[in-house]
Amino acid sequence: MARRIYRILIVISLALGYHLFTIKNTHTKTYVVIISSLIFMLLSIGIHGLIAHSLKPDVKGDIILYPILMGALWAVLFFLFVFFILPVYCPDFHLFK
Repeated sequence: MARRIYRILIVISLALGYHLFTIKNTHTKTYVVIISSLIFMLLSIGIHGLIAHSLKPDVKGDIILYPILMGALWAVLFFLFVFFILPVYCPDFHLFK
């Protein structure tokens, strides 16, 4: 049941991201950045939850690298969001000023 919820969460976040992409020109840059960040949060929760509930509890407890790998996965997702997805939503958004 938990995996189904996380899959639904991933689908909802992707649908909201597509919807935001289609209406991005009608809103302010601040609104688009905040909403896209919330959509990214939903997507990362869905991906991490799906992976965490796909592993067996006895295997997950024996893997010492599990928290490190989940953190690294989140860092990669965040890197992709900041440097590839966010510039698509806000072309004039500058990370460094």
